[in-house]
Amino acid sequence: MPTPEELKLICQKRREREKGQRVQSILDAARSVFSAKGYLKATMDEIACAAEVTKPTVYLYFKTKDELFFSLMAPLIDDTYRALATVEERVANGDIDDGEALLSSLMDALYHGYESRPDTFRILQLFQQEGLVNELEPKLRDSLNEKGRQNFALCRRILSLGMEKGLLKEVNVYELADLIWGLLVGVIQLEDIKSDAKKGHKLKTRTLSLAKRILIAALVTSKKGGNDEGG
Repeated sequence: MPTPEELKLICQKRREREKGQRVQSILDAARSVFSAKGYLKATMDEIACAAEVTKPTVYLYFKTKDELFFSLMAPLIDDTYRALATVEERVANGDIDDGEALLSSLMDALYHGYESRPDTFRILQLFQQEGLVNELEPKLRDSLNEKGRQNFALCRRILSLGMEKGLLKEVNVYELADLIWGLLVGVIQLEDIKSDAKKGHKLKTRTLSLAKRILIAALVTSKKGGNDEGG
């Protein structure tokens, strides 16, 4: 028979598990409501209803709709950062030692966010395109913007490292990072318009595969570890 201390620990773990499940159900409901109605039109009442909890329960974990939105978006951006950081580490350690593998790994890392959280990815892109970031509470807005800046900076560092190692041709790293990221986001949005998700994302994967080949042909040096005159 469990001791009083063991029973207390069991109860504590159960409460933590139940809390985690409630929080996740609220986040899942928020994702669904934001996808269907957009951020501005979505209400906490609708989110509570979709999560099958009371509105006070939602406010118990998320003080505002802004905070709920941030809690939904931040993990997506953080996932992308971790995927990029892995690529940077592999390039720095020499595990990735040719430009083709570098560009392929970089694009795969950027695509990872959409692949793992497609609905959240779409919500975030639409939110940013509509200029709604500035409508967030200042602290949350600044935190979200800073996370985005860190991802762009990491992307540029990877490209710069590839150029320093002679794996990629020398080009403006700011413009190249924007080109790669913009290309990826644009392809995702365009193929989503064509209902590509219902086709198993075949159009996205084929189009992005072509984009990789074009970038590799344009940017990779003529031989491993050596630069050429392109730029």
